[in-house]
This record gives sequence, structure tokens and C-alpha cells, in this order.
Amino acid sequence: ANHPGPANMSQVAKEFHFDGPQRDEMLGGIVAIVFFTAGAVFSLIAGRLADLMKRTTLVSGCMLLGAAGTFANSRVQNFGSLLVCRGAVGAALGGLLPASFAIVGDMYPADERPHAIAMMAVISGLGPALGQGLAGFLGSSAGWRAPFALVGAAGLLMSLLLFALQKEPREVEQDMDEESRRYCGALCSALKKRTVILTCLQGIFGCVPWAVISTFLTDYLATNAHLGVPGATAVLFSFGIGCFAGTAVGGKLGQHLYKKDKRLQPWLMALTVWGGMIPFFILFSAAGAWGHPWLFHLLALLGGLMAPVAGGNAKAVLLNVVQSRSRGTVFGVYNIMDDLGKGLGPALVSSWVRPLGRRSSFMLGILFWLPCGLFCWMMTRTVLRDDLSEVQAEEAPTRDPLTINEEQIESSCDKGEWHSCEATVSPPMSLYSSSMGDTPSTKPQARAVPIGKAVDEASSCDEC
Repeated sequence: ANHPGPANMSQVAKEFHFDGPQRDEMLGGIVAIVFFTAGAVFSLIAGRLADLMKRTTLVSGCMLLGAAGTFANSRVQNFGSLLVCRGAVGAALGGLLPASFAIVGDMYPADERPHAIAMMAVISGLGPALGQGLAGFLGSSAGWRAPFALVGAAGLLMSLLLFALQKEPREVEQDMDEESRRYCGALCSALKKRTVILTCLQGIFGCVPWAVISTFLTDYLATNAHLGVPGATAVLFSFGIGCFAGTAVGGKLGQHLYKKDKRLQPWLMALTVWGGMIPFFILFSAAGAWGHPWLFHLLALLGGLMAPVAGGNAKAVLLNVVQSRSRGTVFGVYNIMDDLGKGLGPALVSSWVRPLGRRSSFMLGILFWLPCGLFCWMMTRTVLRDDLSEVQAEEAPTRDPLTINEEQIESSCDKGEWHSCEATVSPPMSLYSSSMGDTPSTKPQARAVPIGKAVDEASSCDEC
């Protein structure tokens, strides 16, 4: 989790003597700023390291740092110590994201990345969901420190296990050009593409509503809607179910649309962002005023189904427009754009609480999904030009099946090995017809034959 117990915010505020709006400003605003500022700074460092070293080693190190910070959070005695621990966890998360998504880009081709990222998001989403549930139910009985101790200990064990079992999916490039080796060169080269800039902009605005939901929703429902911590946690559980389903379906649908027409994927992102905004706008409006608990569950489920679709597909779009040797650097910057929304979002929204009240402030924060959807729509105009898989397909050379590799022949013949000069001959596909009795599974395989015989066979094929 990225916040010191949203489900137990009032409990933490009572221990540190924060009352009324100060609770939202200190625990919702200041903590978020420290968390995401540390993540932003370390994201730049770790993103660049992900292009220069083994990415699996970097992932394990970040996991270890995050687990240690989470466990230490259970032992803090003052607000300053709390900020240090949250900063350590923020730095760990900031380094983990660019390295992890760069690994996904190494492991999967372009048309399989949306679904792969969706599955990764579903699995990683179990953490915040279980963390919020644990904080809500265990925190109510054992205190807000207990969930941090349990999650931190489990994280330490998992980080050591990953370090022992992970394997690097790619070789670290040793022969990078000068521009790729320089941080500014690699970054400026990527930022020349409008799709990269639009993806970062949608991340800034799109993360503000997510920050409002993750930071304030549980406490808002528990206090303003009078549901109590268990009731508010149950609503968040409905939201989690919607997120899991929406992420999985959105990744698969995005992958299908990408194969059909690359412009349809950003269209999907824009429509689901705007569609997910409506249920949460109604939820914050209804809570504590006229809504019923079953309505809160329904709205949270609907919002969860649509809201996460854009995030997973945006990362897939970014992977497809950036070269592998620069992915860590670019995702480090993208993570900063996310952190601007996640970190400044709660601080900005909490600053509105005094003049506007909680309900109006949170509803205004949800409306940040409007410009997010607009930037997603603008990607439909740029993604075809920037997608690297399209460029690689256009630049791929067309080989004549009867062409003899002259460079290999000359290299072999220069050594005086005339007797071993051989060429590969593959009969043209047009020679295979049903009248000849050949099927795709029984086509003759290419074979190595002497040069003279290769030329004779080529001539006989032309006569056929």
C-alpha cells in the first residue's frame, strides 16, 4: 500500500493529535508529498540503472527496501519517523515500476503486451487490495501498526526469494551508441514522439482521481457516510473486484483492438476513463447525503470495471513506441508524471477541504479524469506514426527464397575452402499446390547443397 492506513486514518490522526481538516492535510497531503517525491527522485535514478544493469537485480533490491520501510512503519513513535518510512517505501516503488515494465517489454512482443501488463496489474493489484482489507479488519482490532508489521515481514521474505529465483530475460547492451549512453540523449530522443508526451500528460491528470480514491474514499465513507471502517472497507472490496475484472478484460480487449487497428486502443482508453468518472462522481455526491450502502457497492464496482482500463493500456502504448535500451529511462520519467498526480493530487484536494468541504473537494478531484480522457483521445492521431512495431515491419527486407548469400560464399571461398562452399535453396511458395500433393505440414525443408548444384536446381525451378 502507498499510504499509512487509509482505512485507519482517523486512528493514526488520533495518536498523533491531528484533528479535523489537519487530519487530511497531514496524513492525506504531507505524507503523500513525501511518498511520491521520494518515488519521483528514485524513479529517475532506477530508470536509468534499468538500462545499464540487470533489471532483475534492481527489482529485488527495490523490493527489499520497500519491505524494510513498511516493517519499520510499524515501529514509529512520531510523525517525523512516519515520513521517513513512507519516503523509503516511496523510493522503492519508484524504482520498482520502471524496471518491472521494462522487463515486460523484453519478455513479450508488441501485440501481446497489453494483456501481459493487465495480468501483471491484476497480480500486483492483490497487494493494495489485501493491504486495505488487512488494514480495515486487522487494524480495527489489533491497531493500525499490526498490518504494517505483517506486510513488511512477508515482503522481506518475498524479496529474498525473488533475488534467488529471478532470471534476466535479456543481455545488457555493451555497444550502445553515444546518444543512448547519455541520459539526456536517450530521454530527448524518446520525447520527440508526441505519443510519449501525451501518455505522460494523461498520467498526470489521471492519477489525481486515483489518489483521491486510495487516500480519502475509505475514511470518507466511514465518517461522512457513517458506514464505519468495516462497512467502508467492504465498499472498497467491491471496488477491488471491479478493478480486477476491468484490468483483465481491458488488457485483453486492448490487445485485440491493437491487432485490429492501433488507433482503437487509445479510443478504448478515452472512453473508459470518461465512463469510470461518472460512478465515482455520483458516489462522492451520494455518500452521507442520500445514498444507500448497496448503491455505494454498485457504483464502486462499476467505477472499478472501467477506471483501470486506461492505465494498463497506456503502459503498453509506451512500451511499443520506445526502444528497449531506453525503456527504463522513459518509464522512470513516466513514473514521475504519475507521481505528480498521485503526490500533488491529495495535497491539492486537501487544500480545498477548508473552503469547499470534503464532498465538493473530492468531487472536483474526480473531474481530473476529463482532461485525462482528452489526452488519450489525442493519442489516436499520433500512435500510428510513433509505433515501433509498424516501423520495423516496413523496414524488414523481403528475401528471395532462391537468393544465395554471396557474403557467406565469398568468406568461405576466400579461405580456400572451395570444396565446402554451399548455399541454401528453398523452392518458392508458388511451387506448392494441391495438385502436387504438398501441404503446409509436408513442405520440403531448405537444405544445404554445393554451389553448382544449387544453380542447376534454381534453373530447373524457373523452367517449372
